[in-house]
Amino acid sequence: MSDAGGILGPGDGQDLLARMRGRAVGAIVCAGFGAYALYWWTEAAIEGERRLWFGAIALVTATLVVWGIASLVALRHAPRVALDKRLVRFYRIGYGIIVAIEGAAISVGGPILGHFHRPDLYGQWVGAIVGIHFFPLGKLFKIPLYYLTGAAISLAAFGSLLISSSQLSSANCAGGTGVALWITAVVTLSKNLDQMPREGVR
Repeated sequence: MSDAGGILGPGDGQDLLARMRGRAVGAIVCAGFGAYALYWWTEAAIEGERRLWFGAIALVTATLVVWGIASLVALRHAPRVALDKRLVRFYRIGYGIIVAIEGAAISVGGPILGHFHRPDLYGQWVGAIVGIHFFPLGKLFKIPLYYLTGAAISLAAFGSLLISSSQLSSANCAGGTGVALWITAVVTLSKNLDQMPREGVR
């Protein structure tokens, strides 16, 4: 098993296999939301027939999800380590708080932007919130890659505000978000594979 943590955090420790399982689940989530963002990218950027794009997005998403599930199946055969219940509770509560704040912030975006007569910026609002929420996630789970993901999505959201065309601005935000999430999924699953136990897991 690789002992070089790098962008996925610590590469060893008793809880490594648990963290690998969590990272695989995170990659599956990133693949799904990446597909959702890229669907909106097609709506904003592609004129005319979109079925070919939808098919390509579905194919890539399915590949990433199957890869993530295969990683979880492989890790089922690895020895399980009893984790400190307080640590598990800390992660669950921390994750719940981060996601709850993210959901609340996204929910209030519509009324706030409506008040300022800018409902067209809701996509950027969501992108910014999603990007920002990766920073506390990276801190909580000790995954430096999430800082890069958060920065890329935030840059796509805020950078799109510099584009005058509403359609092009939305496309830039959605496309940047989707690509960042997919890259995060690919890197996570690839690095997880490098850290896979060499014995007992195939």
